[in-house]
Amino acid sequence: MDNRITKFMIILSVLALTGCTGSKNIQDLTYIVAIGMDYDETEDEYTAYVQGLNFANVAKQEGSRSTDPIPTFVGSAKGKTLNMAVSNLYRVSRPPLFFGHTKTLVLSGNLLQYKFKEVLEDVGRNRSLRPSLELLVTDANMEEIFSTKGLFDYPPVYTVLLTEEKSEGIQNAIDSTSLMHFLREFYEPMGTALIPKINIDRHSWHADEEIPTLYLDAYSVFQGETLKGEISADDSMTVDWLQNKKNTLDYALNDEENILSTFKLTADKPKVKYDKGGSDFPGFSLEVSVEAELLEKVNDIPYKELHTKLQHSLEEKITKVFEHGVEKKMDLFDVGEGWYRSHPDKFHDLENSGDGFYLSDTSLKRVNVKVEIKHFNAYRYIKETR
Repeated sequence: MDNRITKFMIILSVLALTGCTGSKNIQDLTYIVAIGMDYDETEDEYTAYVQGLNFANVAKQEGSRSTDPIPTFVGSAKGKTLNMAVSNLYRVSRPPLFFGHTKTLVLSGNLLQYKFKEVLEDVGRNRSLRPSLELLVTDANMEEIFSTKGLFDYPPVYTVLLTEEKSEGIQNAIDSTSLMHFLREFYEPMGTALIPKINIDRHSWHADEEIPTLYLDAYSVFQGETLKGEISADDSMTVDWLQNKKNTLDYALNDEENILSTFKLTADKPKVKYDKGGSDFPGFSLEVSVEAELLEKVNDIPYKELHTKLQHSLEEKITKVFEHGVEKKMDLFDVGEGWYRSHPDKFHDLENSGDGFYLSDTSLKRVNVKVEIKHFNAYRYIKETR
């Protein structure tokens, strides 16, 4: 009986092994890790870009690393539809393309303006692409974006193109977003949906020549499923800092043209308090709790004055970011969502009026920032009692 069982188990093992004979070896596929899409409105034609890596690009070698540069493969093809453009790439690609490990989707600014909703539908129907794709937009040359490597000739998997920023706390930078998260915000009747913009820096790093590096530059902003434009890098970092507790922001406190001190700031998500009343537009105030670490004391002023100036400076900054958004009909702090859920009838009245935007210059009544300076880095300050 025991011999029969042993033979039976051996046969099962052999069958299990033979079941894998139809699968391909890892070196027999071209792994596509990033896809780019562009649109030419004059020709009514799409261009699809793909970034292909082999395992020499992906693997992090233990010990010494090869000094020979490993090329990054970028493919592109045109077509009247995106599917036709990608099909044209399939015809000239051996080993065949494999999209199961695609990490990032990059859209051109032109496509964002003319064919964005169509592309969202095409991507959503494609079973080869996961909703966890990182979503980016760029005005730079797509082939240059895909060809840019990390510092010290590291492969592109070490750049922001393929590294998810939100996986760890970020400092003075703009957060990445997934396609799934963007779509959830995009189809909400209130609030904004943000796509980070990727760009190339050619001036900060040098070796024998300029070393291009990739960075996230700004946000493209959608409101009510409509592209409203961009906000600056500074405003984008402020929005991220307030919306993501893991983010830190280096902040220079100025007195007219002189720097008083510099701080590292973390903040809790703002508390929105809506005014009670019958107004057709929401009125609200923001309360923000901030923890500060003193990095540099450039000019000496009393602690109480320093603390007050920092609070007032942050209140002014947050107010300006809100005002910049209202100018372009953007709700950058997503304050409309809570108002909509409490006043759906008023929101629909706004929609029917033809304007549809629910904020004005007078909507923000007050910003109250509460700062606690927790670390002074060996600088001496006497906390005066009030």
